[in-house]
Amino acid sequence: METKSTHILVVDDNLENLKMVAGILKDHNYLISLAQSGRNALEQLKELTLPSIILLDIMMPEMDGYEVCAEIKKNVLWKDIPIIFLTAKNQSEDLVKGFELGGVDYILKPFNNNELIVRVKNHIELYQAKNEIKEINRTRDKMYSIIAHDIRSPFAGIIQTLNIINAGYINKTEPEFDQILIELNNRTKCTYSLLENLLEWTKAQSTGIEVKKIIIPLYEIAQEAITLLSNNAELKSIILKLDGNDSILALGDRNMIFTIIRNLISNAIKFTPVSGKILVSIEEDADWSFIKVSDSGVGMNQDTIDGIFIKNEFISSKGTNSEGGTGLGLVLVKDFVKRNGGTIQVDSKEGIGTTMIIKLQKK
Repeated sequence: METKSTHILVVDDNLENLKMVAGILKDHNYLISLAQSGRNALEQLKELTLPSIILLDIMMPEMDGYEVCAEIKKNVLWKDIPIIFLTAKNQSEDLVKGFELGGVDYILKPFNNNELIVRVKNHIELYQAKNEIKEINRTRDKMYSIIAHDIRSPFAGIIQTLNIINAGYINKTEPEFDQILIELNNRTKCTYSLLENLLEWTKAQSTGIEVKKIIIPLYEIAQEAITLLSNNAELKSIILKLDGNDSILALGDRNMIFTIIRNLISNAIKFTPVSGKILVSIEEDADWSFIKVSDSGVGMNQDTIDGIFIKNEFISSKGTNSEGGTGLGLVLVKDFVKRNGGTIQVDSKEGIGTTMIIKLQKK
């Protein structure tokens, strides 16, 4: 049985045909939208959640199925939706015309119910597989971009600095030398952290990733992340504090939860100015455990929040000390929170700061 999330738009000027097709499809638990004209179908596409497939009658007044198909294929948002023509026409020139316009299949009237279901199911699966391949390619391209720029560039700078030191252009007895070593160390740790995120994120794209949920101590894990990142906070004179009950537990994958907390704190440090404050709180209620990371940083506008947490975009922004970034960390946080059965809430105001709240099951 298909789920209700699979949406089909059926277009036919004959109301009885619409009812018949809708009845067959609903028996297989599809979500159905009906349009009794070509123009109505185009209007619905502007307003509805896009369907996974369109069943389109050819012989309609005012605007026939061929014209509707041509209009759909002109629209960048609609052009990849598969269209199956429902028609009594069986002349080869009619079939060829439909394929040339972008249709993927024909079902001749009167049609067999089982044939309708099988064809619809097959083309929906092909459409979904095509979208998955596009997403894999998008992920691959983003990964290559991160490797090419955000990892290679810092390493090039590190190597260049080390070469200058080895060539004797910097006096190792001067006070500036210690500062250079501190900066090298910080740059290396940041690049290593990015590499960790990249590897974890790439691994997470595999459907075979295993989430090992156990009862975990949130306060202890948060303390580990703070210890790891304390030097980064000190370099910006940021007060990084942990608050909460050290007995609070949650159900989750320990490594993933550590990665979530590490990324939230790292992101807070990046966007908090010198002498700012970051508070990590571990809290609970009767049913849930909470991780809260609050900072006095630059904040985010609603478009940025929506881009990261609704549209799944990689939004790259420089930190308050011009720290680089790819937006990968928060994408990884969102993915890992979902895999652990939790939720994430963002409260942010530009110029004031951001609070990220992770809610996890207690058992």
